[in-house]
Amino acid sequence: MLPFLVILVPLLLFAFFVMAAAKSNARRPARPPQRPGYRPLRSGTGAPRPQRRPSRLSYEDAALPAGLGLQPDIPLAPAAARLEQALGSSYTEQLRHRVMARQPGMTRAEFDWTFLELKRYFLMAAVLRDVPMFSGKVDALWHEMLMFTREYNAFGEGFIGSVIHHAPHTGGGPDPGGRAWFDWVYANLFVHTPYSDRLWGPFFRHPLTPALLTELKASGEGTLSERLFNPVTASRYPEIREAAALLAARAREQASRPADTEEYPGGRPAYHSSDYMPFLAGALMFYSAGELSSFDERMEEQIAEEEAQRRQQDAANSGGTDGGGAWDDSGGDGYDDGGGNDGGDQNSGGDGGGTDGSGGGSSCSSSGCSSGSGSSCSSSSCSSGGGSSSSCSSSSCSSGCGGGT
Repeated sequence: MLPFLVILVPLLLFAFFVMAAAKSNARRPARPPQRPGYRPLRSGTGAPRPQRRPSRLSYEDAALPAGLGLQPDIPLAPAAARLEQALGSSYTEQLRHRVMARQPGMTRAEFDWTFLELKRYFLMAAVLRDVPMFSGKVDALWHEMLMFTREYNAFGEGFIGSVIHHAPHTGGGPDPGGRAWFDWVYANLFVHTPYSDRLWGPFFRHPLTPALLTELKASGEGTLSERLFNPVTASRYPEIREAAALLAARAREQASRPADTEEYPGGRPAYHSSDYMPFLAGALMFYSAGELSSFDERMEEQIAEEEAQRRQQDAANSGGTDGGGAWDDSGGDGYDDGGGNDGGDQNSGGDGGGTDGSGGGSSCSSSGCSSGSGSSCSSSSCSSGGGSSSSCSSSSCSSGCGGGT
């Protein structure tokens, strides 16, 4: 009998506690359904918890692309290698030391990414006749390069056989058409990086001009190569000539494509694919030829969700991209207008016009700038050979971005 009681009593107690717990839960009111966006209150404050800012991608979070990050079908690897060789490690280290000493908050990775975009700009200047400068931060780094006069001149000679001049201009205005052409060429030459938009400002915000579209449709590829690309460097370097011909043919084909539909054909490639930027460049050309009132909406539909989030992160954490501003102290020390070039040469850049010697002005200004101060700057590479003088120029524009040219 005793063993039976030893087993029965614990079972009865367990059953009693189970029934008591069930009755307690039955008397407790059910929690009302939470509305969308509901956030629990902080204990004792009566205020909702603040939403956390999306974290901004650090410059240390990604590795630099090899060979300037050229698109796989672009034959400019020899030019990119020549650019790196012309710079040399000593000049690069001197520049890095100077910039980081003046900007204590700048990390080595931030310098490297900014320098990558400047080197991409130099490569565009070697390919194109005119190249606007739409980044104050990249332009400010260019100014620092100019402080090393001998090294900078030797770099230009080693890279394209002539000095790349940086000459000041005034009276510029916004140039959305120039930015659109810059975006189209950049996207066809280089793969996208996590910091491209941050340093240049968002791409594909402006349509190509009707005048350029008409020229692309009506002109032959040879004429386009002469009009839009750099004939001097093309005559010297076969890879530049080949790249110019490829871009001219692609631009003409895209501009002449019949608009059979309102939607840009083809599916968008993955964000990290090398096809992503050329796809957006094609969409830019397609929608520039359509109804411009819907251009912004149409292009936004083509932007990958990852890029849209990245833009929001940059805007939330810094009030915008870095493309519109120079170094923090750019207004304090006053950059030398001559930029380290000889006094007799500095004004020839841009003022002399394009590579055909027509004398057309090459200054413009950045649509990506936050200030319309009216100042702009330009670059040109000039050389003479065999007793005849030839010049090639590329305009660069700061209009409040570069600060102090």
